[in-house]
Amino acid sequence: MQHAIYIVFFFALGSCIGSFLNVVVWRLPRGESLVTPPSHCPKCGNRLKWYDNIPVFGWIKLRGKCRFCGLPISPRYPIVEAVTGALLVFYYVMFFLLNVGPCAYPGVLTDLGNPVREPPLAWGRDWDIYALYMLLLCTLLAGSLIDAEHFILPIEMFWYVAIPAALVWHAIIDVPGARGSLNAAPVGAALAAGGGIGLLISVALWWRGLLPTSFADGGPPLEIEREQHQRELEQAKKEGRELPPEEAELPEYTRAQLRAEMRKEMLFLLPPLALATIFGFLVLWSPALRQWWGGVVSTHWVSGFLGSVLGMLVGGFVVWLTRILGTYVFGREAMGSGDVHLMAAVGAVVGAGASVAAFFLAPFFGLLIYLIASRKGRELPFGPYLSMGTALVMLLYCPIANYIGPGLNALRFFVGGWFGVHAGV
Repeated sequence: MQHAIYIVFFFALGSCIGSFLNVVVWRLPRGESLVTPPSHCPKCGNRLKWYDNIPVFGWIKLRGKCRFCGLPISPRYPIVEAVTGALLVFYYVMFFLLNVGPCAYPGVLTDLGNPVREPPLAWGRDWDIYALYMLLLCTLLAGSLIDAEHFILPIEMFWYVAIPAALVWHAIIDVPGARGSLNAAPVGAALAAGGGIGLLISVALWWRGLLPTSFADGGPPLEIEREQHQRELEQAKKEGRELPPEEAELPEYTRAQLRAEMRKEMLFLLPPLALATIFGFLVLWSPALRQWWGGVVSTHWVSGFLGSVLGMLVGGFVVWLTRILGTYVFGREAMGSGDVHLMAAVGAVVGAGASVAAFFLAPFFGLLIYLIASRKGRELPFGPYLSMGTALVMLLYCPIANYIGPGLNALRFFVGGWFGVHAGV
């Protein structure tokens, strides 16, 4: 009976969140405020009644039409509301009824041991990690819908919502051995500290204009942008007018120019990568420093915060390095920069190992959807597939980590032996 009450509650809560996500998906890519004006019909502009805004049922009551102008309202609105409610219910059932969910250890560059028996998830103890995961899932749902329609990923959702929430949340709630905790071991924490400081240095240098901005005049146009531009040219020609010079031509890049832009991004990555390497090496190499740093990291909020930072850096850097190397090899932009921010948010929430697993699972979802949709010759946004990979990893990372754990332990033992260290790596 208790679970039944929670299931009804979370479906209602998720539907309300889905109603807000509809606002985000419509307004954010158009640069409109998420607060004002209040909910209104996008066609006639009339403000909706409060009872018209009841998730799912409001649309059904109106029979899918605006009560003022009678024009149809997209069925996407109730679908998003129902899907969001269903997702919260599904993950509640998986976490707290079937005990399928986050691990008691994150898996990569931390104290990954042999496969362990996971303690059962309990609502009274683990509601906080469920709430954090659902926040990420709702953010990914909104981002995926925007990316699928506009081929953009607004980074505000990740840097203003998901990443700050994850860093604070893990610093407060993480306890070693708890499900979903990201408490970092000494070397992982050192890599996070060095990489985080390096990232702040790069941002400061870029802010002061000492580091160049890649694609300052706009990135290479996508197929959908070329098609839209062509329609605009044809419409202007029919009306007997000419587009302004800055709108008449899309920016074009040669292979050499694309690689030059990637070198600018490599410069941005150098400080965090260099400092992460230096900090990690020092902790491995110096027993005295390792002992002192181990005492610092033994504080739960420090190791939880740095574990989340490590996940953010690993999640973002894996995609960013793939973007740079792919562009260098193929001579065209390999991945969008928005994917970097998305995976940074994923890593901050679920951890370094889970974010890497999600990244490698994403292409399989992309291939499956591509085969089903049969969209030959059409560029596809990658954000939705990264989100699908993340949604799966939220449930199945435990068996994945158990499977790859022995190999990672052997690698850790080898690295520790190379530096004469077999503990605290």
